Amino acid sequence: MKFAKLFLYSTILLSVMHCAELFQSKDKKDNTDAIYALLLNAGCTVTDVSAPSSGRKIDFTVCRGDANAALAASGFSSSSVSLSGGLVGTGSSSTVYTNASSLSSLGGDKKASIEIVYVLSQGDSSVDAILPSTTNLSGPGFHILPTTVNKIASNGTNSALATLSRTWSSTVSSEKTLCLEVHQESGNAHVFGWESACSVASRGTYQFEEDGVAADFGGDRIGLRINKATIKSITIYSSNIGTAGSFQ
Repeated sequence: MKFAKLFLYSTILLSVMHCAELFQSKDKKDNTDAIYALLLNAGCTVTDVSAPSSGRKIDFTVCRGDANAALAASGFSSSSVSLSGGLVGTGSSSTVYTNASSLSSLGGDKKASIEIVYVLSQGDSSVDAILPSTTNLSGPGFHILPTTVNKIASNGTNSALATLSRTWSSTVSSEKTLCLEVHQESGNAHVFGWESACSVASRGTYQFEEDGVAADFGGDRIGLRINKATIKSITIYSSNIGTAGSFQ
């Protein structure tokens, strides 16, 4: 009799454990399916552009799904960002970078070109546009402030452009567009750009620039560090925009 009871209890226990495993497996499958469904439905609007050169525009104001999933589906890795009328960052830890090479020139010296549309929310807001960038956001580029744009050198510090700088009225809470380009030249960087959309920029005349900026060209991505700002869109070009200068 005792043996029969022991056998019965053992059978019940094994049945309960088996059911628990089935439910646990189902929960895992449901979670996986939910993640796949989210990823399949996530993303931001991406369109091809042809002026002034070929490129790809990512509109962060029209995204679906969780921020990380939407950005991943659009070709970006991200950290500490959200989506609310654009790509929102709150400090130096709010970063994104492209998952694939984003150079505007293949072979030889590296070149990268972007158009960025953004809104700075406060007087101490800033956006770092690093091009080309490593996955840890190291490289030459631009430090965008409410009234000007500085260069970023190899040590990560930013300072005023020495050759040709430009200032404008404060753009806090206002949408602004910049066209930015970096060329690798003799191991250093030639950084330059325009205070306009790339499609209307005078390609042979730069509005701000500096040659010979010390730079680390170890990466081939585009990176953004978003401090109290919103990125509305970014266009990444696959061919150069600027045509002026002896180093082109």
